[in-house]
Amino acid sequence: MNDYQIEDQSTRDIQSKSPPELLTPTGIRAIQGGDEPNQDWVDRGIINVPVADLPAPDGVSSPDDFDHHISWEDAVRATQQLPQIQEEVHLGKMGDDFDTQDQVNGLEYAHGQRRIYDLYYGLDPIQVDKIGAQYTINAGRHRIYAAKALGLDTIPARVMEKTGQEVTNGCKR
Repeated sequence: MNDYQIEDQSTRDIQSKSPPELLTPTGIRAIQGGDEPNQDWVDRGIINVPVADLPAPDGVSSPDDFDHHISWEDAVRATQQLPQIQEEVHLGKMGDDFDTQDQVNGLEYAHGQRRIYDLYYGLDPIQVDKIGAQYTINAGRHRIYAAKALGLDTIPARVMEKTGQEVTNGCKR
């Protein structure tokens, strides 16, 4: 068992998560075993979220804050191509379709559309929680910063939304 494994029966589903994952609102809910009665979290899947509705991402305030996972230049290129990818996904394209298109165009993964698809629709999408009209960013701060900087209208993100008792602007009525 590694340092981060948890043996408690009620939290078995998070046994191998690292501490940063556990400290997100989603991770805390998993540890605590849920929320107040009549309030549930619903996974809305990966949907287009208005960029203007997202908060400024903590820890990312300029292009100098890049190079952690992606350079600013790569983020700009991917973000500029994202609206076209979003449109094609809306029309039914999937990851394999982008692979085929990249092969036809002679593009390697690093320079192809499949990479952009994977950045937003793959295994590590932007992740946000939504309570009322308020969003909290759990993952994807650099991608959100780039989208805001380049003036995108929407960005795909996995949305976990609090439902149940009436919730308005993050406050229960």
